Amino acid sequence: MRIFRKRANNAMACIIVILAAGSQHRAAAQVAAKQPAPQPNQEIRASRVSIDAQNEKKQVPTAVQPQSDLAEAPPGLKPLSDSPINIRISNDARAVYDTLGKLAGLTVILDPDFPARRISVELSDATLRQALDVVSMQAKAFWKPVTQNIILVAPDQPQKRRDYEEQIVQMFYLANTTLPQDMTEIVTGLRQLLDLKRIQQVNSQNAVIIRDTPDKLAIAEKIIHELDNAKPEVVIQVEVLQARRDRVHELGIAPDGSAAISFVNPDSSSSSSNANKLPLNKLLSGGDYNVTLPGATIHALMTDSATRIIQDPELRSIDGQAAKLRVGDRVPVATGSFQAGSSAGINPLVNTQFQYIDVGVNADITPRVHPDHEVSLKVSIEVSSVTGTATIGGIQQPIISQRKIEHDIRLKEGEASILGGLFERIDTKTLNGWPGLAHIPLLRYLFSSESTDHQQNEVLVVLIPHIVRLPTLNPSDLRPLSTGTESNVQVRRKGDIQTPVLTPANPHTDSPTPNKQPPAGPAPK
Repeated sequence: MRIFRKRANNAMACIIVILAAGSQHRAAAQVAAKQPAPQPNQEIRASRVSIDAQNEKKQVPTAVQPQSDLAEAPPGLKPLSDSPINIRISNDARAVYDTLGKLAGLTVILDPDFPARRISVELSDATLRQALDVVSMQAKAFWKPVTQNIILVAPDQPQKRRDYEEQIVQMFYLANTTLPQDMTEIVTGLRQLLDLKRIQQVNSQNAVIIRDTPDKLAIAEKIIHELDNAKPEVVIQVEVLQARRDRVHELGIAPDGSAAISFVNPDSSSSSSNANKLPLNKLLSGGDYNVTLPGATIHALMTDSATRIIQDPELRSIDGQAAKLRVGDRVPVATGSFQAGSSAGINPLVNTQFQYIDVGVNADITPRVHPDHEVSLKVSIEVSSVTGTATIGGIQQPIISQRKIEHDIRLKEGEASILGGLFERIDTKTLNGWPGLAHIPLLRYLFSSESTDHQQNEVLVVLIPHIVRLPTLNPSDLRPLSTGTESNVQVRRKGDIQTPVLTPANPHTDSPTPNKQPPAGPAPK
């Protein structure tokens, strides 16, 4: 009965809940019916809001994240004890390595091909790395950490080093080296200096990828960091001053160069057969002569013209790269022609090739910035102009006058260099008149005309360098770096070559000096 009553009560509760839910749905429907229908713009806005909310929930990865559990370098050595080692022992190399391992709390693993060799070692106040290096030098072996407290000892042989020495891959991004040839020079230098076999230049990313031992990568990083500096820049102010003056003076009477004399026959009224016949005595004594005198032109002209051209451009260039300036015109010049073919009754087909030449002021300047605020300039300046034309092979070619200077100079910042000597002077004198009479004083002005033409052309070029950025040289760039031996390239930290500093004694203790580890005696044979 109790179970039946409980089930009945549960059924009644479910019915009540269903009825209450139904009444709520009906009330909500009635409220929705009373409200006005949403406008289309509101529906679009609601759809956009829902879409934006869904997009924010989705997380789109922008880049593939590298795996964080990958080791960046070989394991480092962390012994249990860093106290200085004092030891004097003469025994087999295996026993010496085991002794050092016990003193520092390390486990020593020997290569199966490690030979037995008796050595004598005496160390005083040496670090663990110094002790291992000294023992390895005497035993002709090398060691490497396997974990933080395990080291491996193997014979110092090229094959063993290739088998046991670990390598890492590192990418170096260059920020200031943009030209491919500059990157090629850096890669070639690293390959020759460090004997790198696995090095790749990536021009698209402006980077260099190297795979080698950590010591070689540390040296390569220092070299790349010192070479990848911002190149110096310089602004060169070029002032071109060109002065030209023409004076023309013309004065005199210029007669014509010819005179005409005609004879009239007195018997011209006779028959036509005798009109052209005349006795010799009548030629000299009778008849009429007509003389036509030449005309004359009076010249009185004077022209004086002066021209001054000033150009003040500025060139900005990077250290070691040429800057070019072209001010003027491009004149076409025929460089060659060839006959493509011909046929009977048709003109031959001739093709002419043309080349454009820069005429005007042409300057090529290559700067080199020095750390002492001086600039070396390799200068090539050419000033040219078209002075006339000439017909060569049926083609009219321009005559180009050229004045060119090429030299190397070194200036201080702001110092002006004046390139002069580009001076041209032309004097032309022309006399036009009757021979003989044109050279008589005073009378020559009645029978001749004299023309005088003076032309002066002078060009001055002024160069003024202004340094924008100097070479960046830090004290670290000038500091040398220890790189090991010829066969074994390695770097050393300062702590690996210095004697460890002992901790000063505590004044509250009875012992005035720190306790040192007593030297170990020779092992029993």
